[in-house]
Parts: sequence; C-alpha cells; structure tokens
Amino acid sequence: MGTKEILLIVVAFLGWSWAIIQFFINRRNHKRDKTIERRYESYSDYMKKSDELMNKVRIDPKMVYGIPSDFMATMLNGNPEEIDNALIKFNSELLEFTKKATEPIMILNQELSALLLVCSDELSPKINELKSLSIDFNNEFQNVLNSISPNESNDMIEKLKTIGHNNRWRRFEGLNVEILLLMRKEINY
Repeated sequence: MGTKEILLIVVAFLGWSWAIIQFFINRRNHKRDKTIERRYESYSDYMKKSDELMNKVRIDPKMVYGIPSDFMATMLNGNPEEIDNALIKFNSELLEFTKKATEPIMILNQELSALLLVCSDELSPKINELKSLSIDFNNEFQNVLNSISPNESNDMIEKLKTIGHNNRWRRFEGLNVEILLLMRKEINY
C-alpha cells in the first residue's frame, strides 16, 4: 500500500468520524431544542391560565361582604318566616361563594402538576412549594368558612379580609417571580 492509499483511508476515516460526530451533536441539539419548545408551550399555557385564574380570584367585594349584610338586615327584621328564608339564601350564597373561591386554587394545582412533567430539577422545588402554599391558602379559607356563625358576621368579614395578608401571601408573590425568572432561563429567553 502506497502513501496515496493510506492518505485516502485516513481522509475517509476522518470524514466518517466527523459525520458520526455531527450526527450525535445534531441529535443532542435537536433534543434540547425540542425540550425547550415543549417547556415554552407548557410555560406559556401556565402563564395564560394563571392570569385567567387571578382574574377569577378577584371576586366582587359585594359578593363577599353582601352575603352577611343582607342576611343580617333580614335577621333584624324579626319575621320568623323571612329569617328562615334568609338562612336558606345565606347558606346557598355561601356555598356558591365557596365554590367560586376554591375553584381557581384547584385549577392552579392541576396546572402546577402539569408543569412538573416538563420543568427542570431547579424549578421543581419552587413549583412544589407553590403548590403547598396554594393548598395551605385553600385550607385556611375552608377553616374560615367552617367557623362561620350567623351571630358573628362582622367577625367573619374580618377573617375573610385577613386571608392571605400574611407572610405566606408575600412568599406566594415572590415565588411567582422566581418561577417566572427560572422559566425564562430554561427556555433561553
């Protein structure tokens, strides 16, 4: 074998090696791009859903404060038949309020669970913390509603006003910002 043949074999070997290396690099880049694309779709869906849920959380204050005030106005009237009707109305309005108030939290938890499927290991603990905060908020809300007594309507209003105005709510807001920054970092934005 002459130098020409050895040189051709070396060039062919280098060419094939370079092609194989390029194949694996291309494959790795394609997987990374696909992952970023999936994350982008999931994160943008989450952000849209989150905005929608925040609008639902901002419930009409008349609904919150109007329930006990209407009930108390009827109670002061003193007519037993009207009081019974007011109790029934109060109960149904309170149940509807509870349903409307807790629904966004349940949807948020479902969305966060879906994010756990595509997020990075760095983002996962933040999402889990956000889930636990939302569950904690929902539990506090349920406890306040369970402690409602028709005799203590002003106390109920104060309890409803203070839900979320504590360290947990501030952490909730800060955690949302941290999650958004990590999402941007993960999708190279």
